[in-house]
Amino acid sequence: MKRIGPWLIALISLSLAGLARGESGTEGANPGLVEVKVGINTLSKADRATLWRRVDEYATVDAVLEFCGRKLNLQRRTWAAVAPCVEVTSLRRVAAAFRSKKAGYLKGWEETHGEPEKKTALCESMKPRLAEYSKILDAHIEEARTMCSVCIFC
Repeated sequence: MKRIGPWLIALISLSLAGLARGESGTEGANPGLVEVKVGINTLSKADRATLWRRVDEYATVDAVLEFCGRKLNLQRRTWAAVAPCVEVTSLRRVAAAFRSKKAGYLKGWEETHGEPEKKTALCESMKPRLAEYSKILDAHIEEARTMCSVCIFC
């Protein structure tokens, strides 16, 4: 199983919000029917733009957390939270973008702060923000888990 990250929370949140507004993403579909699983195709153009922005933000945060030694198993936890209600093709597409962005950010952190003294100084200075980021990501994962668990048609 490929590693999936917290960016998926953005996908599920935006997708479920679109479905709640009655958007099905399928032309000519019966408006009384709801798709079993949501995906990128269920998002409006504006919501897709927001999704990709959030993918970038989550990749940035995950990279700095990992650089500073804080692995939170976000991929595994997020996958478990949203897999029941998100299409696999959408998961894979977002996962590929996330992994690519995260790898780039992690490489950047290593190149600019790779020396032990620089790394220690950076991570110490960011310690309060890293704790805050961890709490925010934990809350987003739980929100996504809750949204998927109340999905009647999933």
